[in-house]
Amino acid sequence: MASTRSARQVIPAGADRRAIAGVPAASIGLDWAMAICTCVITFGLYIDGWAHNHDKVDDTFFTPWHAVLYGAVLAAGLLLIFAHFRNVGRGYRWRQALPVGYGLSLAGFFIFAAGGVADLIWHEAFGFEKGLEALLSPSHLLLAASGLMIMTGPIRAMWRRDDIEQSWRGLLPAILVFACVTSVFTFFTTFAAVSSEFIALTGARPEDHTLTDVYGIMSLVMHANLLLAVVLFMARRWRLPIGAVTLLYVINMLLMTWMHVLDAGDFIFVVSAGAAGLLGDWLLRLNALDKTGSFRFFAISLPFVFCLGALLMTHILGASVWGGSGLWWEIHMWLGAPLMAAAFGYGLSMVMRPPVADGKA
Repeated sequence: MASTRSARQVIPAGADRRAIAGVPAASIGLDWAMAICTCVITFGLYIDGWAHNHDKVDDTFFTPWHAVLYGAVLAAGLLLIFAHFRNVGRGYRWRQALPVGYGLSLAGFFIFAAGGVADLIWHEAFGFEKGLEALLSPSHLLLAASGLMIMTGPIRAMWRRDDIEQSWRGLLPAILVFACVTSVFTFFTTFAAVSSEFIALTGARPEDHTLTDVYGIMSLVMHANLLLAVVLFMARRWRLPIGAVTLLYVINMLLMTWMHVLDAGDFIFVVSAGAAGLLGDWLLRLNALDKTGSFRFFAISLPFVFCLGALLMTHILGASVWGGSGLWWEIHMWLGAPLMAAAFGYGLSMVMRPPVADGKA
């Protein structure tokens, strides 16, 4: 009898016995709080990148930029720990004391903490990374992976709920988190993303331009289709409110431009990204994702417009701001790179919506 009594769950007076047996109910308050933490974490990541790109960082781990990043992660972790212990106190089992989707975020917090220690040790053992080394450092990749575990909590939580209102009011936390997660990916692939580094494509055409061509092509194709993949993934679950695609594109390009900015004019890239986003929202308004043919067109047109717009902005910047003579690519590259990005977009559409068994596409 003693062992039976000790194994019996202790339920506080007034607790809902049916709820105690499962997990806590979904909480839009927790979704919003974690979404805000995610936005600050992303800002901390980018302000650290800005500091590195503008020679504001000495060879030390303890910087104001790291304080913003690590402070936001700490806030998210403490929020999850508080919610966990509060629910344990209400009678929920230890392993089921967080709403669905947030257990992995809490695990990510502890992995991130271990990764921070590993990063400090790594710097002491091997020195501080220079340039692209910082994006490929194993300790930094561990921090990125665990950070994404933390940040994606609201997505996992909201994805599993069927009562989410398909509007800005209902979906804004998830849309903001998707924009932040996308920006983490473009941050760590900044060596192949549209930014003011496209200055390399302007001015006099270099004699040996193969590697520069490769950089430009890969940046356009990869960046455009990463954004497209996120939009298609979101749209697979929810009917996105008008403006969601534009917000995603503009937030990402604002952060990418700000991190690399050479001149205020560089923010013109936001215009081209916004144009691609507006096209996406217009096509969504026309229910472009409902039919397979229009779905394919959506997946082709967004990367094409994004890339062509980025090249046009590069040409304008090169001629009027960067002091060069505009884009030195010939028409073969001007149109070829956007068409290649569109082809990859078509491939993504096939992955997201394969042809049906009877051969119709």
